[in-house]
Amino acid sequence: MLTVVYGHPYDKSFNAAIKDAVLAALAKEGPEWSLIDLYADGFDPAVRAPELALYSQGRTSDALAQKYMDILARTDTILYIFPVWWGTEPAIVKGFHDKVLLKGFAWTSSPEGRLVPKLNIRRTVLFTTSEAPTATFSAYFTGYLPEHVFAAVGMQGAAWHNFDNIPRSTPEERAAFLKLAAREASALIK
Repeated sequence: MLTVVYGHPYDKSFNAAIKDAVLAALAKEGPEWSLIDLYADGFDPAVRAPELALYSQGRTSDALAQKYMDILARTDTILYIFPVWWGTEPAIVKGFHDKVLLKGFAWTSSPEGRLVPKLNIRRTVLFTTSEAPTATFSAYFTGYLPEHVFAAVGMQGAAWHNFDNIPRSTPEERAAFLKLAAREASALIK
């Protein structure tokens, strides 16, 4: 199953347009996909004391985090949509990783102390937007996220598409990016 993780609060943003294009393309392909809309769901990205008390046991007291874990357990392809803020993912997406990618569920440790991935997600695709040029923070997305987060939990085949320079973009450039997102989503579910 393909899962879309969406992390933007404003329904008139270009991120919302990307989400709408992706979901329209997926709806044409069939029912085997799911949407995790972090803001619409009211997801709290902060790890609170009760959750932290369960963290080392690989458990959570957050019902939404548990729901997301249940979805990810059935996911073989994941597509993220979010803005790049201050050179990284928004807090709500980071909180999703903190609260959902738990030990015992998404990863475990080898006897030598290395992380061993447990998820079996064969494709990981990110659609992001930014005001700054992609080169400003490309090392973070091409290095840190795929290698240190995604690979550690079993999210494989990472591909990143960033629509940069949003304030200076043309309607034609935006339309082309929306078409790219729709094509990529359709290809992922086939």
